[in-house]
Amino acid sequence: MNVMAIGAHPDDIEFGCGGTLIKHKDMGNDVTYVCMTDTESVDATEGKVIRTQSQLKSETQCAADVLGVDRIHYLPFKDLHVPFSFESVSALETLIKQFQIDTIYTHWSSDSNQDHIATFKTTMAAARYVPNVYCYEQIPIPRHTDNPMRINTYTDITDSFDDKIKAAECHKSQFKKYKSAGFDVTENLTTLAKFRGIQANCKYAEGFQIIKQVEVEW
Repeated sequence: MNVMAIGAHPDDIEFGCGGTLIKHKDMGNDVTYVCMTDTESVDATEGKVIRTQSQLKSETQCAADVLGVDRIHYLPFKDLHVPFSFESVSALETLIKQFQIDTIYTHWSSDSNQDHIATFKTTMAAARYVPNVYCYEQIPIPRHTDNPMRINTYTDITDSFDDKIKAAECHKSQFKKYKSAGFDVTENLTTLAKFRGIQANCKYAEGFQIIKQVEVEW
């Protein structure tokens, strides 16, 4: 399998499908990590820099090393301004064709973050010929939507959970941001994985919404 994980920002992939990507690598699959943004992260209301561009690169490389992905690609879009446009679709489709991607993990359509929504729309356009497309969950913090995810498939990540957390914790700037708001990201990720594990009858799991899935074995 040629797998691609797409996130609007560094850390989205680790939080949403990190355990599953580790399992793909254990199976010998090729994994491409795509981040839609390549800029510093700034608080839109306070103008405070949350993560510098150098932090973005170093934290993402740290996480990618834990996940074992084969490559990282950054698309040239600005944090908080990810577009759904000819430019974004073309840039992503170029990578999909280059690496002959057959399986994609990305954000979901009713996420509450504007960059995540634009990334989903861009992926749907760019991945129209990709047979397997799955949506992962957003980070478990107080974000709400009137159209909740329909989780309809699971990955047992019991064996890869510790490394998922290790990869997520590489994003120290984000953990600091959420801690200042009163949220323990590690605890929340653990709680969500346990909950999905209960549903899937295992210790820890990641849940996904299938957009499309083509069975290749009969």
